[in-house]
Amino acid sequence: MLKIQYSLDSELINSIRDLALPEELHIQVRNLVLKTKKGSVLTKGEVIAEHPAPGGGAFHAAAGGKVTGVNYHSLILRCTGGEETVSPVDVNSMGNGAELLRVLQGLGVNVIQLMGRAEVLVINGLNPEPGVSVAQQLLRDGREELAAGLALARKLLAPNRTVLAAPKGDPVSIPGAETVGVRAKYPYSLDALVVRAVTGKEFPEGTRVINVMDLYDLGQVVLTGLPITETVMTIAGHNYRVPIGTPVRHLLDILGLDTHPGDTIVLGGPFRGEAIYSLDEGVKKTDYGLFITSSDAIPAVQDAACINCGECVLQCPARVQPHLISRCAEYERFEEAERYGLNSCFECGLCAFNCFARRPLLQYIRFAKAQLRAKGQDAQA
Repeated sequence: MLKIQYSLDSELINSIRDLALPEELHIQVRNLVLKTKKGSVLTKGEVIAEHPAPGGGAFHAAAGGKVTGVNYHSLILRCTGGEETVSPVDVNSMGNGAELLRVLQGLGVNVIQLMGRAEVLVINGLNPEPGVSVAQQLLRDGREELAAGLALARKLLAPNRTVLAAPKGDPVSIPGAETVGVRAKYPYSLDALVVRAVTGKEFPEGTRVINVMDLYDLGQVVLTGLPITETVMTIAGHNYRVPIGTPVRHLLDILGLDTHPGDTIVLGGPFRGEAIYSLDEGVKKTDYGLFITSSDAIPAVQDAACINCGECVLQCPARVQPHLISRCAEYERFEEAERYGLNSCFECGLCAFNCFARRPLLQYIRFAKAQLRAKGQDAQA
């Protein structure tokens, strides 16, 4: 069997494009702590929800408007198109302690990766998945934001060494970081594999990783003092600034993308992305791509029996056995899945992508992890 490596190189056609604001934003609020309610009138940048996890970034309105609906999964904001925004925060005037972290968290930054001290700070500058060129685009066009973000990250983490992991042969740089070339092949863009390429060690102590997209968001917060309200996405070969909560239906309509019954639409990348359940589903903060797979392009994923071909084991960069883990998850034997290496899985998606039986291996793995997390939370309550 041949172990295939998928290229992360993309040809950048132009600069990042802006999109017209949709009539409604469908902001996902599942498992978040809501800070507004139906009927509320919001200003652009106003807090909608907070993350329950320590250090998790808050969520904000990407446009001014009125909340017309709230359910378990999403909040619907009817956009008015007004230019008024919340008042900016002078992030640079603050110290480097708990107050700064609290303010950044309130502006939508996940500050867990910025807490404490680090011996080595690694900036993951590789495109996250094949077909997604966001990191490459930001390294070319977002130098000011990346420099500002890195300056603040270095202020908080005080690393002895700062490294930008960039595609080999690509002459990119960020002020304040040395550049190390990494093979632009998937799955080498995964954080754990990037760290190994930079340090020569697996999971070394004192090493922190921040990807280029998060660093860019941090830099925007520093430069503008405003919360994170948009993401950058690769769609049909171009990169766009997309307000968080933009319905997929709006993206398809405004870009003239055709879909047909049975097609699969994925938010994220082709390996780790998630198929949407409705065209009304809104874009999330961590969605960096949108892909359409026609119904006749590849066989559909199904709950078929494992044929023990070993292809998933061959492809796995974490050296675990996805076929055994998925079987345990399928029959709700989650603790046994842990013994087969569940927690060592990077969730790269290579196992499911290459499975000859078309089993939903990644989905089983994510299901097992979610069930064990929920069990742990119940035990602590």
